[in-house]
Amino acid sequence: MSNEPAGPIACRSCDLHEVCRLCGMIAIGENRGLQRTGALRTLRPGTRLFRAGEPAHSLFAVRQGMLKTVEVGAEGEERIVAVSTPGDMLGSEAFGTRIYAHDVIALQPVVCCELPLSLLSDQYSRVRELAAALINLLSRASAPQAPLARGSSRERVAGFIVELARRLERRGLESRRFSLGMTRQEIANLLDTRIETVSRMIQKMRRAREIEIEGQQVTLLSLAPPG
Repeated sequence: MSNEPAGPIACRSCDLHEVCRLCGMIAIGENRGLQRTGALRTLRPGTRLFRAGEPAHSLFAVRQGMLKTVEVGAEGEERIVAVSTPGDMLGSEAFGTRIYAHDVIALQPVVCCELPLSLLSDQYSRVRELAAALINLLSRASAPQAPLARGSSRERVAGFIVELARRLERRGLESRRFSLGMTRQEIANLLDTRIETVSRMIQKMRRAREIEIEGQQVTLLSLAPPG
């Protein structure tokens, strides 16, 4: 079963690019282009990037792979509340509560760039420019996401696949053939439906030649946004 991670993403396509540039995390040269000099964090599938309640010390940008953000209930049950793809930022709660709000878990082999908050406080000479970049970053992070757990069963499943393709395309990554990064059960959790419903809808789209699917690897054929 193929679960090849998406990415790696180019620095210029990442949400944290401007902040990293101002903090000296990347060097820009005419002849050598972009060369990253910051810290990298690698994760195996199932490994947590951080846990809810831990002190928030860094921002993270997804360079390669996908992660899920989950809430853990009182009895230990997990509810997936978001999926992060290359270029997305994680850990923005570090600016407010200084405590991570959710568990973030790798769905695939993941590489993240880490930006310690301590680096931000050291950039006094560029404080105005850096502040503007942070405000822009936080405004994107707080923008409402399209609700996936709404509409008919087909609209939910098709909407999830199409939105994932759009996100990859915006980052300059392959958006026609890619890994869903999630099991059918995880997709059902995210869409607030049943695993049988997800499997049935995927098979209907396959029979209609809207997609090709093998394990988690999907190829878009004629699938269009629902509605």
